[in-house]
Amino acid sequence: MINNTFLPVKIVLANDGSNHANAAINLLTHIDWPPKSTTHLLTVIPSQKGEVAQSVEDQPDRLTVAARADWPEAQARLHKIARILRTNGHLTQTEVHHGSPAPVILQQIKQLSPDMVVMGAKGLGHRATKIGSITRRIVHQANASVLIARPGEFVRPLKVLLAVDGSPLARRAVEFLSRLALPQWANITIVSVAEPVKSSLTEARLVEAYHPRDNQSSFLPEMTAIHEAYATDVMHYLQHRGVQSHIAISAGDPVNEILSIAVYKQSDLIVMGAHSQPHSNPLHLGSVARHVVEDTLCSVLVVR
Repeated sequence: MINNTFLPVKIVLANDGSNHANAAINLLTHIDWPPKSTTHLLTVIPSQKGEVAQSVEDQPDRLTVAARADWPEAQARLHKIARILRTNGHLTQTEVHHGSPAPVILQQIKQLSPDMVVMGAKGLGHRATKIGSITRRIVHQANASVLIARPGEFVRPLKVLLAVDGSPLARRAVEFLSRLALPQWANITIVSVAEPVKSSLTEARLVEAYHPRDNQSSFLPEMTAIHEAYATDVMHYLQHRGVQSHIAISAGDPVNEILSIAVYKQSDLIVMGAHSQPHSNPLHLGSVARHVVEDTLCSVLVVR
């Protein structure tokens, strides 16, 4: 019997009022979150160099004159977002802070220990860049999964591309996705990419775990078939959770293949692990995840 009990998800949503930050709100409302999921809404009024970071939710009089003028708007914006999210079943809390945005957000992540951080790909001052400096720092340093939102015409069911490679964090990505009430909001394509050279421990482990069925092209023998076998296991796991999915097996450079399939499928969201290679830093962002985050046109959930 399928277990339909879903654990609540704790979310930190950082919002600065930008179009990308608003896209994050829009994306959240198109996903069915487990009952009693909590979203901590956070905005940071930027400080001048040398000013001390502080929470100002209850003491706006401690702000500088310039920051004090921004506080009512920041508070009103968070309360408006909270009403939207509560309509969609979220429990919400709001916090206005004053300081340097990235360190303040990272400190709140450390204190709250969320399952996931949600923020726009870039803020108000990064029109010419693919991803803003604050978002880049959060996705590299946050001790949590990070959902990076980009504007899109979100229509349910969302088109989700789940990138898997057999690594522990790829399995975490599958498990995290399966925590949500998927059949109602997601149409999932599982993608796994066989690389030309078996250079990773992850691929070596896949070879050990799956018997080859045939040899294909000039790639390492049996890797394409092995990736297909692993993706099929993921598909069966999701089926057991009541979720139908499709498989797309490719061969080549993982970054290029994931980005190309995402464009072809018109994906709304890519879900992937933060890295596939063992690393001494648990917050390490691997090269594949890093390039996908930087170069994709859609939203990305990086799972840790």
